[in-house]
Amino acid sequence: MMSDDETEFSFEDDEVISDIRLDDFSQAVLWGTDWTVETILAQLRRGNIELSPRFQRRDAWTRLAKSRFIESVVLGLPVPQVVLAESRDQRGRYIILDGKQRLLSLMQFAGYGEGEANGFGLSGLDVRTDLSRKRFRNLERDPELRSDLDAFLTHTIRTTVIRNWPSLEFLHIVFQRLNTGSLKLSPQELRQALAPGRFTHFADDTSMDAPEIWALLGRSSSDPRMRDVELLVRGIAFHLRLSEYTGRMKDFLDTTCVQFNDNWDGGSQIVINAASSFKDAIIALNEIFVSGIARKQGSSLFNRSIFDALVYYAMDSEIRALMTQNSEEVRVAYAQTLENEQFQVAVESDTAGIPHTAERLRIWGEALGRALGRRVPVPQLRENADGQQRFVI
Repeated sequence: MMSDDETEFSFEDDEVISDIRLDDFSQAVLWGTDWTVETILAQLRRGNIELSPRFQRRDAWTRLAKSRFIESVVLGLPVPQVVLAESRDQRGRYIILDGKQRLLSLMQFAGYGEGEANGFGLSGLDVRTDLSRKRFRNLERDPELRSDLDAFLTHTIRTTVIRNWPSLEFLHIVFQRLNTGSLKLSPQELRQALAPGRFTHFADDTSMDAPEIWALLGRSSSDPRMRDVELLVRGIAFHLRLSEYTGRMKDFLDTTCVQFNDNWDGGSQIVINAASSFKDAIIALNEIFVSGIARKQGSSLFNRSIFDALVYYAMDSEIRALMTQNSEEVRVAYAQTLENEQFQVAVESDTAGIPHTAERLRIWGEALGRALGRRVPVPQLRENADGQQRFVI
């Protein structure tokens, strides 16, 4: 069966978890229970488990994977646990940390979901081939399938609920550890659930209709794990909030989502403009670097820290136009930048830290300026009253 985190594209990781106090782990309460499929479906139908139509658009499993999961449930086979975090604002409402695709498969098979897969018929079964093409309504209506319906609805799925979680960073730790040993998932799914609002909805909607971003990721459609959304949020955040960056990427993106959600009424237009500039920048970068951008030499992995520097300057319309007009010079400058030892260090360790972030922006900004024959404004570092370094634009 396909795992929840199966994917066709890899990021080179640059996320650093902030320090977590030991007390945080003792404060959280973990509650384990065995919920039946019928109970889980009831929770999903009432909206107590977050699987909104917006989340359902990011459907990662194939029909075959969904069918074989349902077959496992009907057969009474053990299936992986589901991990939920109870909302701090509404008791009895839950955020999915692990098991989104399994719950989505249950919901769609029962016909309570959204999209083309809703109410799907089973296919590609290994054991219960007699259930091929059967839908949930067939199990409900056919007396001969009553035992299969009972087996499906009464099957128990181990469910762990985290209550009294102390911080978003704590859930990032849990989320990351749940995916140890496999390709790490983008934290954006978690961010969308924990910080819903008009900005996060805007970012989701925008990336769902952004082939420019899909091409950047080597995809022909939106990414089920919302890494396209994360890239968009990241680009907007650096463009509009670089002076507030503290060197912790997860915190930066979390606060970006919260701040733009809260200020959407008065600040939406500047964000919309930034998103448009981000997509225009990607189009230009893909035209200039036709063989793929933001990869270290000899690596096929997309490097977000390199991408940050490239897109930061390309979001400026005047610089972007000059980059397109001088594409050969830009490619030469980029190749030389990748060979720069200081730049290599800045993209290989502590990539989210302010010193290396500043170094990447400086080295590429200066190289780009030479290639374009004009000065490119490079963000500078200054110490504030607390002795902390901050960017000055």
